[in-house]
Amino acid sequence: MILSVIAVIAGMINGIFGTGGGIIIIFMLNHLLEKDEDHNNDEEMFKKIMVITMISVIPMSVISAVIYFISGIKEFKLVLSFLPGAVIGGICGAFLMNKFNVKIIKNVFAVTVIYAGIKMFFK
Repeated sequence: MILSVIAVIAGMINGIFGTGGGIIIIFMLNHLLEKDEDHNNDEEMFKKIMVITMISVIPMSVISAVIYFISGIKEFKLVLSFLPGAVIGGICGAFLMNKFNVKIIKNVFAVTVIYAGIKMFFK
């Protein structure tokens, strides 16, 4: 039940802002699974959370994009110029995730989210 509520909240955040659902999933799953004795290996748990998040974000983003498209928001040129680099970056990042210490990845992620939040707040 709690996972369903998290999924609905993540989907709503993703739909409203066009992004952010993954951050909700990472935060909530990390919080829930750190209490679970079956997931006491921090590195393994974090990698599972990242995979779950990536798989979840795909349908959330596609559905949100379709709804935005139907409502008249169409940015084909920007998407087409951005997409190849994003795909290459995603592939590289997935391979690199296994090369870095999980603590470093978590810290970089946290700093990135905080920085983005501060920039958006003061803009």
